[in-house]
Amino acid sequence: MALGSIIGFGLVFVLVAWTGSAVASLTLSLFAERLRGQGAAGEKRAAELALVLPPLLGVVVAASLAMYSVFPGLLGGVDHCDTHGHHLHLCLVHGGEWSSRAWAVALISGLSALAFVRAVQLIEATLRGRRRLQAIERSSERIEDGEVPVFRVPSNRPFCFVAGLRSPRIFVASSLWDDSSEETRMAMLGHERGHIENGDIGRSTVLSFSSLFGAPILASQFKLLWADAAERLCDRISADSSGDSTTLASALVNIVRLPQSLVGLSFVPEAGSVENRVVAILTQERTGHAMATRLLRIAVALVAAVTITSAVLADPLHHALESLFGLV
Repeated sequence: MALGSIIGFGLVFVLVAWTGSAVASLTLSLFAERLRGQGAAGEKRAAELALVLPPLLGVVVAASLAMYSVFPGLLGGVDHCDTHGHHLHLCLVHGGEWSSRAWAVALISGLSALAFVRAVQLIEATLRGRRRLQAIERSSERIEDGEVPVFRVPSNRPFCFVAGLRSPRIFVASSLWDDSSEETRMAMLGHERGHIENGDIGRSTVLSFSSLFGAPILASQFKLLWADAAERLCDRISADSSGDSTTLASALVNIVRLPQSLVGLSFVPEAGSVENRVVAILTQERTGHAMATRLLRIAVALVAAVTITSAVLADPLHHALESLFGLV
């Protein structure tokens, strides 16, 4: 295998993944109102797919073309590398000349370095968060046992969040817990249990990894959309569980008004998101699970269609991409 050929297939991956991110962004913009009307679960699933599908499709197309370059006969083609010397080849065997294209080497090297740095930062943040969580747990008082234990953390800064991928635990600041009514406490805990029920801790980890390979700015926007929808969905779960939407909405508003509010940690909202969340709670926004299921089916069909198409049309697609890259 020619090592330089990896650059060519890396360009295929970037082209498909970034184009996919752009299409996903445009689609979400065009159907934003409809998605919002269908409920938080549908909006959340759309954001998940916008993060995961582009890199996945990039891998599918690049892998199909790589297989075609080595075994063209399996996909109905022929090895054209020896007779087409006017352009570089997307070929694992004859594609070594990609390493002579400075722009291609610079682009793939730069993007690979960026992805590596972001991956290291993600790993460091995860390990740092784990150490901080262990320190918080050691200084906390366990106030509820059960499948999901609750810890009261000595702090004047109001927060309430769930953490722990394998063993989820809920942590709530003593100032917030002590000043809250029993109804408000149940609403907060119900929200956090909603995150556990939805598998949001694991999903967030997967989405953070996927965002390393999508178009950087767009991937960040998709993650913000996902986080907002995830919070609204857990609000809905908590309100449905308690049967009291008003208490949950009042708790959100009151927490934001507290001094030294530690925002952005699950139940404790950012000031800019409070209005949307309160309106969604009080208007009894639909959960959107039906839309989420439909979107997942569409995504599975799309991946299957791209996989089959990139295999069946590997020969013309192969030539088209070689010609496109040859223009640069």
